[in-house]
Amino acid sequence: MEMFGISLALTIAVESAAAILLERKRFHVPAQGEQRKNMRNIILLVILVNVLTNPPAVLLCWLGRMYLPDVPRMFIQPVVEIAVVAVEACIYRSFAGKPLWRTDSPVRLAVAANVCSWLVGVIF
Repeated sequence: MEMFGISLALTIAVESAAAILLERKRFHVPAQGEQRKNMRNIILLVILVNVLTNPPAVLLCWLGRMYLPDVPRMFIQPVVEIAVVAVEACIYRSFAGKPLWRTDSPVRLAVAANVCSWLVGVIF
């Protein structure tokens, strides 16, 4: 359980930061309260998306290492990450047209956020 909790917390932190950096131009609105609401909504969306995708991804990688010991880890992870990016992009796209949840490029957001979190996971 610790593996899932640490992975989810780290992923949410990294992907939230990446989402804020990617979507920062949307936060430059005249009203300060509106800016906070937009930022809060994008972070909430990142949390929701990662709660849905991170635990299954971690589980698949873990099971792959246990039951497919002959398959290199660096093969299993990219396959799982591609699936995660596809699912996350679909979820972000479903929110793309909604005013308070809007994202300019759902695929770019999913790819960039996952590359950032994957790199942090590889480094640490």
